[in-house]
Amino acid sequence: MKDESHILRSWALNAQNWIQTIDNEEIESRKLATNRAIVEAILQYRPRKVLDLGCGEGWLTRLLSREGIEAYGADGTAALIEDARRKGPGNYQVRTYEEIVAGEPLDGEPFDTIAINFGLFGKESTEALIGALKERLAPGGQAIIQTLHPFGLMEKGVPYAGHWESNSWDGLKGEYTEPHRWYFRTIGEWVSLFTSLGLAIRELREPLNPESRKPLSLLFVVG
Repeated sequence: MKDESHILRSWALNAQNWIQTIDNEEIESRKLATNRAIVEAILQYRPRKVLDLGCGEGWLTRLLSREGIEAYGADGTAALIEDARRKGPGNYQVRTYEEIVAGEPLDGEPFDTIAINFGLFGKESTEALIGALKERLAPGGQAIIQTLHPFGLMEKGVPYAGHWESNSWDGLKGEYTEPHRWYFRTIGEWVSLFTSLGLAIRELREPLNPESRKPLSLLFVVG
């Protein structure tokens, strides 16, 4: 696996900025559709136990707990997990994607659902992680993955092909430093990745901006 440690390093440096961004609800697409989209997709499958992987400061884990679900949050950035624990009760643990790929145990496994909400940034690390998650799912379980929709980049004139983007914090308020790169996949490349790992796509949703009717994200349910 190629070195993608710049991603985790950037998150560690910018953890407090991210906490402020989420606490202040500064990301418009989340308010318009994407937060609701991931919650509705999870609740539709009526899971008893969920892993919120890449949970950040824990908003989704807390919400699922209030719905009566046994929810676990895991993230590779210790400062984000510390903030999640301060904000309310919950099952939180510091786990990097590399540790999960290497077989490190996760509290609560196996899970009925593993949710990854805008938490996949690498190329090889994403491929390895999704492959490793199959072992953490209960029989019949599913992974629910929400990620960027290619429409947003295409509007900026970016070619529709797999490639690395450079500025992960572009457009966000705050004193963000050292942006990390993230790997962009086309819809076809996501489909090919899941197929190569033996995962069936149960659903593909495209949450829309309710005003412009343009897609804000891709949401896959695979298992």
